[in-house]
Amino acid sequence: MKHRYYGRLGIVSTSRSGSTYFRRYLCNHYGLLDSKSWLKHNHYKNIDNEKFAQNPHILKILPHYILDESIYEDVPCIWLHRKDLVTQFMSHVARLRTKINHITDIKDRPNIPDNSLHATFNEFEKFQLKQYEFWMLYEKYGNDEELISYEDFLESPDLVIEKLDKKYYFPLQTIKSNLTLTVPLSILYINKFKNYSEIKEWFCEQ
Repeated sequence: MKHRYYGRLGIVSTSRSGSTYFRRYLCNHYGLLDSKSWLKHNHYKNIDNEKFAQNPHILKILPHYILDESIYEDVPCIWLHRKDLVTQFMSHVARLRTKINHITDIKDRPNIPDNSLHATFNEFEKFQLKQYEFWMLYEKYGNDEELISYEDFLESPDLVIEKLDKKYYFPLQTIKSNLTLTVPLSILYINKFKNYSEIKEWFCEQ
């Protein structure tokens, strides 16, 4: 494996894994710039031309954005996942229906009537394919020290930060980051999906 560039930290995740909150938290803690969803519309080979890339920064990496796997060898990465896949899937579908990705004020929480959402099996299959892709890439390029669950982070951010401090080196507060953290949508998805029982069966949860 070639030498990795440690002025850039990748966060690899799938949709609705909590990466926005996690990413902004780390930016504020370490003084890193946030590249947001830059990779969604740009090629990684052009990143050095960007202003944010001239300073230590975090790069959001959703595997389905990236065709060139060399990025996982070039950049130290955190592999962020969620343990509760059923909730992650329902959150993903709700985002598709409401078009709301995240909020920074609870008053902006989307109003979703009970039993108003219906997930399709096709959406489930696409979701599972992205999960499979994530774990295949992790098996190839990641390791246990780089794997973090969103639930563990929420339960004890300090422990996760301590783990990262031991793994990575970052310049100390080179940038004054004061990004607004997202807030939980606080939606009880079990009440919002009229086919919740069917969704559980798809995930083999009886």
